[in-house]
Amino acid sequence: MTYKTLIFFATLLLCALGLAPAGASAQPGWKKIFDGKTLSGWQAPDMSYFSVENGAITGTTTKEHNPPYNQFIVWQGGEVADFELKFKFRIFGAKSNSGMQFRSVVKDKGLVHGYQADMDGAGKYLGGIWDEYGPRRSLAGRGEKAVIDESGKRTVTRFAESESLLKNIKMEDWNDYHITAIGSRITLRINGQVTAELDDRETGKAARSGVLAMPIIPGEPMKVQYKDIYLKQMGEKR
Repeated sequence: MTYKTLIFFATLLLCALGLAPAGASAQPGWKKIFDGKTLSGWQAPDMSYFSVENGAITGTTTKEHNPPYNQFIVWQGGEVADFELKFKFRIFGAKSNSGMQFRSVVKDKGLVHGYQADMDGAGKYLGGIWDEYGPRRSLAGRGEKAVIDESGKRTVTRFAESESLLKNIKMEDWNDYHITAIGSRITLRINGQVTAELDDRETGKAARSGVLAMPIIPGEPMKVQYKDIYLKQMGEKR
């Protein structure tokens, strides 16, 4: 058996054991931050809304078990600054709402403020960048490239129609989300397509580091799942 053949079978074995992600994430520098079996390393104010189902972090609300306010499950591995994050998601319920918080801050009641790679069951906000609990609200919608200068002036150009990008996404099937944040520039991709770009330089509001977290919201019953979560950090936080 040749050396290359040995490497090939070793890689297949690692992927089967869940020790290495498939595809590009198998490259050096990627770290698996969810073990696929337990919620070890993740914490929410009320963990009763979160579980592991089918190898995925699962957030669920029902009519009988509904939170009084948003519940965020936060990765306990520290803050991220310049990074790439890849994960799979699916979301159930037309009024469901979730997303991946990044470079964010945990505040009172465990509420997480900051950038959110958005997702929702209705597909209104999915693939955009939202300022969660912040005054700026939508920073770059799906299909938008936004530049926010130091004074807060926002300039937007559209690179794709929102509805055309949505056709590539199946809410209740697994989709690939890819977040890249380097300095002031943030790019979101879903299933390989760029959905939003942001260059945020606003003084006092642009964030360069913070936590990762995912929310569930009160109201109509909902369910959201995240799996195969891999993080690549580049350099020290700024």
